[in-house]
Amino acid sequence: MSCPPSKVAVILSRFPYPLEKGDKLRAYQHLKNLAASGHEVHVIALSDVPVTAEHQAMVSPFCASITVLPLSFTTRVFNLLRSFVSGLPLQVGYFLSPHAQRRVRELLRTLQPDLVYCQLIRTATYFAESGSHAPSVIDYQDAFSRGTEQRVSTAPWYLLPLYKRELRTVRAYESRSAAWFNEHIIISEQDRVVMFGSGGHNVTVLPNGIDTEYFAPQDVPKTVDVAFVGNMNYPPNVDAAIYLVNTIMPIVWQTMPHARVAIAGASPHRSVRALASERVEITGWVDDIRSCYAASRVFVAPMRIGTGLQNKLLEAMAMGVACITTPISHEPVGARADDEIRVGDSPDSLAVHIMDLLAHEAERERLAEAGRNYVTSTYAMEHTRTVLNDVFARALMRGRGQ
Repeated sequence: MSCPPSKVAVILSRFPYPLEKGDKLRAYQHLKNLAASGHEVHVIALSDVPVTAEHQAMVSPFCASITVLPLSFTTRVFNLLRSFVSGLPLQVGYFLSPHAQRRVRELLRTLQPDLVYCQLIRTATYFAESGSHAPSVIDYQDAFSRGTEQRVSTAPWYLLPLYKRELRTVRAYESRSAAWFNEHIIISEQDRVVMFGSGGHNVTVLPNGIDTEYFAPQDVPKTVDVAFVGNMNYPPNVDAAIYLVNTIMPIVWQTMPHARVAIAGASPHRSVRALASERVEITGWVDDIRSCYAASRVFVAPMRIGTGLQNKLLEAMAMGVACITTPISHEPVGARADDEIRVGDSPDSLAVHIMDLLAHEAERERLAEAGRNYVTSTYAMEHTRTVLNDVFARALMRGRGQ
């Protein structure tokens, strides 16, 4: 089912550049795909940080217009306080500004789009209360309730009441907001089941696509033994980095004392910065993250919490780097354990995989090639574009009562 070129209003909770967060990367990819399919794209992006002209210039080639709605510090504090009164999840209320809502209503009234596309539940109320009757699509990306539930299980006692409230309100909001949209997108089957069970509200699983020409093997010296990449202020990545350096690598270092670790990514939390040593490099922001993948012998994503599909794994596999991960991240990726990716569920098993791949170059290269072949055949950007257009076509039909 093909979607005719349409005027699409895209509502985002963050401006989709720079690409240091998973939701921004996904939004950027989708904007690029929509433009490539001939759609007239109008971006309406909330932002709690300044958006520079250079950032806008990276997105403008895909857009007919860009409107940034700043959320000041005072506004965000007020929004959070209002969330407790209104019963909204904090991660929804944080982004919900009455002033921004008025602007969204005005913009949609002026644009009269053929379709409205919202990313994340954070933007759902903006559309629901806009007065627009345009066909609509929401991309949940991840099941927020799943991630919040994991954090409840690991939260310190003094934050437990707050996390339990957030879990309760997120579940209710996810359920309530589903009825506001004609079509729904989510990043993995596991997240779909968490949110919708065996049924579904016109839900399409759409993983992130990977540009396998951009993320391709590079013939450069391998200066790092073990690499991990991600937004290093994001709690699941912070936990994984600490787990890697403080729990997994000491086992490796008993046998391979000179093994070097590199942890790369924006805004490293102080607990991540504290991991730095002679054997562990904390790089912070890297202009071209491909250089980190290419320089590493093994990529490890030892995730213990978090939801959805890990872009970092797909990118590393696409670049021909042998990858190791945990069951929580392996399941959404879908690659065959041992054939295309290594999977460990404990510090010992993860350490054994690391040592085995570092010690055996032929097996490391075989796994790397198999992983790249899997990503190339499964996560090609062309597939993402086709599925996204199919979802839009169905939304247009449902929205028009066809």
